[in-house]
Amino acid sequence: MEEALRNYISAITPLSDSEFLSFFSKMRSKSLFKKELLVREGDFCNKIYFYQEGYFRFYYVDQAGREITSDFLFAPGFISSYTSFLTEKRSKINVQAMNDIELLEIDKRDLFDLYSGNHNIERVGRLMAEQVLLAHEEHLFLVLNQPAEMRYKILLECYPKYVREIPLQYIASFLGITQETLSRIRRTI
Repeated sequence: MEEALRNYISAITPLSDSEFLSFFSKMRSKSLFKKELLVREGDFCNKIYFYQEGYFRFYYVDQAGREITSDFLFAPGFISSYTSFLTEKRSKINVQAMNDIELLEIDKRDLFDLYSGNHNIERVGRLMAEQVLLAHEEHLFLVLNQPAEMRYKILLECYPKYVREIPLQYIASFLGITQETLSRIRRTI
């Protein structure tokens, strides 16, 4: 996992060996089982996690008690309930592991101490935050401007390995359509 993290960060911006080791030394291992929640709606999230395999589902429960899938996040990458992490307010979403997943976690206080002590590590954090923002903006654009069939095609093209594993009800919820409509879309593709 250390090497995967080093490679991921190096693709964002290079860190010296000592900078990387100071970052890595603050991280702790964590394991999640399939369907286990990393973040629960209503809890405070004060950690960011790195994972190299698998994927997560972001969802909330609507007023009728239905689970609404708002997003998926696929490996490798960093994950958190970023709004809760940054604002120190309760999370409005659930973040669920969709596979057995091994993670590295870092506490917000440790991360911010690293930021204040090292400009290059702070730069990694800023660039990671920018990637999260770009991904969310792209997702929002697709939701608002593309029909469900196009969004499904894009999901399938970008993440074919995972799309075949995702239960249909989660994909349909993510696309804002019924499972029957999703089945029709899948037959035509």
